[in-house]
Amino acid sequence: MRTERRKHRVAEMDWFEALYRVYISAFLGGGAILFLSGLSGDKPLLGSDLQNVIANTPHAVGLVASIVVFLGLRSGANGGPIAVEEPEVRHVLLAPIPHSVVLRHPAIQRLRTFAFMGAIAGATANQLLSRRVEASGTSLVVWALWGAIAGALMAMLFVIAALLIHGLGISRWLSTAIGTALVGWQVAVTFSDTNTAGPFDFIGSISRWWLDGVQIQDVVGIVIVLAFAAVAVYLAGNLSLEALSRRSALVSQMKFAVTLQDIRTVVLLRRQLSQEHMRVKPWVKVPRIFRRDIVVGRGLRSLMHFPWRRIMRMSLLTITAAAALVMAFRGTSPAVVVAGLLLFIVGLDAVEPLSQEVDQPDRTDSLPIERGLLMTKHLIVPAIAMTPFLLTGVLTAFVLEPQVSTIAYGFIIGIPAVLAGVAGASINAVKGAPDPIGGANEGLALPPEMSGMGNVIRSTFPPAISIAGCLPVIALQRGVENGSLIFTNTLRASLAVLLVLGLVAGWVRQRDAILIWFRNAQTSAKTSKAEGN
Repeated sequence: MRTERRKHRVAEMDWFEALYRVYISAFLGGGAILFLSGLSGDKPLLGSDLQNVIANTPHAVGLVASIVVFLGLRSGANGGPIAVEEPEVRHVLLAPIPHSVVLRHPAIQRLRTFAFMGAIAGATANQLLSRRVEASGTSLVVWALWGAIAGALMAMLFVIAALLIHGLGISRWLSTAIGTALVGWQVAVTFSDTNTAGPFDFIGSISRWWLDGVQIQDVVGIVIVLAFAAVAVYLAGNLSLEALSRRSALVSQMKFAVTLQDIRTVVLLRRQLSQEHMRVKPWVKVPRIFRRDIVVGRGLRSLMHFPWRRIMRMSLLTITAAAALVMAFRGTSPAVVVAGLLLFIVGLDAVEPLSQEVDQPDRTDSLPIERGLLMTKHLIVPAIAMTPFLLTGVLTAFVLEPQVSTIAYGFIIGIPAVLAGVAGASINAVKGAPDPIGGANEGLALPPEMSGMGNVIRSTFPPAISIAGCLPVIALQRGVENGSLIFTNTLRASLAVLLVLGLVAGWVRQRDAILIWFRNAQTSAKTSKAEGN
């Protein structure tokens, strides 16, 4: 069946056009990565800084790998990582043939896909590092090659862990305990003065082959990972049919939502995949004094029903974002992008009351209040909700940079950063609100190329706002580097970000009026053109 479907699909494919698209994507994507990497302008690593990077790279990269394995274990406990199509679950898997024959190929495909994506991420990260190590004497291609191998292994570990947990039928609590033990082990060897190796140090050592060359112990680690991959693929026949049926339906809906750029639906489906449910009983009952404003009171009550898993996820993402900002302060400017994207994800959870309001446009339109004002009031609660995560981020920065000034600058940088995460998520949520004039973009008559570019801009604009909120750390880093106007430049950058966030709040308030004005301008232009003709 798969062979016949592939033949029909390939028969309708224009191979020249497909190869041209691949060529353009690879050329533009690789060129963009190299061009943006060259703009980072970070100072070279020399002396003690270089020795520190060389000594701690295996532990640091191993810590990231342990977190990836933890996520893979959780995914397997929730029914992942394979999602076959619904007809295969309903018909092929119920046929009198071994399940391993059906599921082995999707498992290999999943491994291959994740390995490819991990290789791209690892190669990108290593070539960024190579630009700061001028005395290595190794070409950029070799740097990217070792990074690609390390990234591919790290991504494969996610799929391997998920397949093993799901195939062996290990319960969720036990998989969480195993993942916590592995992460704890790696954290212990990373932040303690010991020569003991962590369980995933070999991946970081592979990314460091530009220094020591190929190491036999690391090759042994690669062989062990491949052996676990073979066992995981062999156990693919033990995957639960009920979990596959549930997951296939949700993933098909998620793919459709992604094609429509509906991030809100993707978030909801992702929560269903991980079986995340709101608490029945609130953590704390909201006092009556906070219920005077119905919108604010409802938002606070919604936050009080957040599950513990969501709160922990938001905290871990905030801690990782704070660590990325510290890396940017130490000279790795591209870490700002990582911090901004992580805070954008945190903001998607924080703006849940606003998203729920957008999900029910009929009720919103029936209320005796202007929709723009209603949406603007919904921004108050997410901004307040980010306070504990702001404190968590400042504490993380203080642990990594134990200086008194870290606390002050942590708040100066952290406040616009967390608010920018909320602002980016708010833009993404409000975009799903109904158009007050039924299609403000109709009549633009743009060519397909320009329409595609417009879609890309609309999709990347919300995360870009979150990333922009983290830029004051670059001003701080440049001020420390130059030794002048450190506080003034940082404060100016933070105030500039807050000004932009104020414009975002104004856009939320006046969105309907802006769309109506835009449509009226279009109509006037068409009328004037017709009268001129």
